[in-house]
Amino acid sequence: MSAVSRRPRSTLIAGSGIARAACARVTAGRRTVVVVDAHLLPLAEDLPRCVAVVPLEVGGVDAGTVAALADRLRDAGAESVVAVGGGTVLDAVAVAAMGRATVAWALRRAEGAAVVSLPAPANPSIEVVAVPTTVGTSAETNAVAIVRTSAGARVLVGEAVRPRYAVLDARHYGTLDAADVRAGCLEAFLRLAGVSTADRAHPRGHAHAVAIARALLAAGHSALTPARRLRIARLSAATQRSAALRGRAPFSPRHWYLATEVSFIARTTKMRATASVVSRVWQCIEDGDTRWGSAEPLEAFWREATRDARLPLAPAAGIDALIARWGLPLAPRPDAEAREAMAARAERWWGGRGPALSGLSAPDVRDVLDRARWDPNPPAEASRLRPTVTPTPAGGGEHT
Repeated sequence: MSAVSRRPRSTLIAGSGIARAACARVTAGRRTVVVVDAHLLPLAEDLPRCVAVVPLEVGGVDAGTVAALADRLRDAGAESVVAVGGGTVLDAVAVAAMGRATVAWALRRAEGAAVVSLPAPANPSIEVVAVPTTVGTSAETNAVAIVRTSAGARVLVGEAVRPRYAVLDARHYGTLDAADVRAGCLEAFLRLAGVSTADRAHPRGHAHAVAIARALLAAGHSALTPARRLRIARLSAATQRSAALRGRAPFSPRHWYLATEVSFIARTTKMRATASVVSRVWQCIEDGDTRWGSAEPLEAFWREATRDARLPLAPAAGIDALIARWGLPLAPRPDAEAREAMAARAERWWGGRGPALSGLSAPDVRDVLDRARWDPNPPAEASRLRPTVTPTPAGGGEHT
């Protein structure tokens, strides 16, 4: 997902070993709470003194967690909050920092809508200092937050969830597996490539998108030194801070919505799901199905972005080759019942009259899923995947 805004962007601070000093400087004189991935709790000890440290078990973060965190911030009298972790933690903090009343309103709206447009942020608000420990999500600079509910992922869009500061510390990326770094690199690249499937384009935005995409590919192809990991993190943030997304339709990366439902039903990571479905979506575009996107701008972006990358010229074949070159894992193949549930949910929440998959039906999505590139050697239990929820009847969901 991506969001385009004319409001001031997040202030970026980047370097090696700079998290403590940077956080101390931007939170000076303010009552500060630190929220941290429970598995990274020692990182909170390196941060400046605060009124409370709140660990989050990432696997259990959902709408209830966010509501409880909003209460915790209010009770602590927080004026700023430092969020340390991956996109799940950063998003949870960004939403909770909106305040109890706004959070409650947004979550109520999310019960009947996959996308919730947020009101303008109130003043004074709790300032969010995002300290990411993964790369690729751009949660530290984005005006979009994802909240997991019992019904699936919900997208909250608005300046209220854009962090005030983004602190990128190279030391936080040093222990990430190479596959995780390259998966983050791919996520940032696809954010740019995905919006290129829309007809609308700003010349300056196109130039920025191509430049950032080339830099991401070069970094992903290289040895992942600490400096290069930090560069990937900065490039990911730049997708939101530059003109790269200017003039683009915000719902144009259509692979994202399929991957969301694959991830939810199959209980796999979003990037595994993305790696499995993106080339099939792009193939639909290349074949002329304009409901998925426009072939000409996608082909132009791919041609320019991959000029020096020695990848196939056709976008669908090229993205498959890139995923294979980087050794990125695919999702296990869901069984027929699970694929049916994914397709029904995609139409219910994102299709119909909605802006994300407008005009696309469950059979259209099922066709993509049937032809997707699944892991040929999944664990034995993965071949017996079943829906985690009862499929919702098809029919356009409410969108804001």
